[in-house]
Amino acid sequence: MIVGVAHSIELLLDDKADAAVRLRWRSLDALGIRTPGATDSPTVRPHLTLLAGTGVRGADSGLAALAQRLPFPVTLGAPVLLPAGSHWTLALGVVPSTELLSVHATAFRLCGDAVTGLDDHGVPGSWTPHVTLARRVDGDGVSAAVAVLGGPIHGRAVAVRRWDGDAKSEQVVSGREC
Repeated sequence: MIVGVAHSIELLLDDKADAAVRLRWRSLDALGIRTPGATDSPTVRPHLTLLAGTGVRGADSGLAALAQRLPFPVTLGAPVLLPAGSHWTLALGVVPSTELLSVHATAFRLCGDAVTGLDDHGVPGSWTPHVTLARRVDGDGVSAAVAVLGGPIHGRAVAVRRWDGDAKSEQVVSGREC
């Protein structure tokens, strides 16, 4: 588990999948479940975290190499509950396709050493691919949330993002054009 401010290397979704996740955020916000979408910031966006830690230094060449693997299809599926103390993080599981697992392993190989305080959950074989919908959800909130989440989201991973949690800033490297 990360202690302190998170820094990460992530995949961003195409516009259609991004909009579908944001729609789910709005549905949850309407239930009183606070989502990332409740934050008014241009850097708050749906994403799939590949690696996370307390810092990321010198990963630029790795980010560029990862971006060359994009775009590729992703499917966001069933709700996933990740324990967070007495509450839950509610997410959509991402189908672990061969391409996604390969990109994750490549991210670990190219950028793992650049991530200080690397979260053990980012190591290949221990990683649970997901897109977060809400944090600190109690049991009643989970029940209400699952009822409004809808079906799978089919989209594409189109960019790699390096998130700096201290500066609340991002570096985005777009994938190849289709």
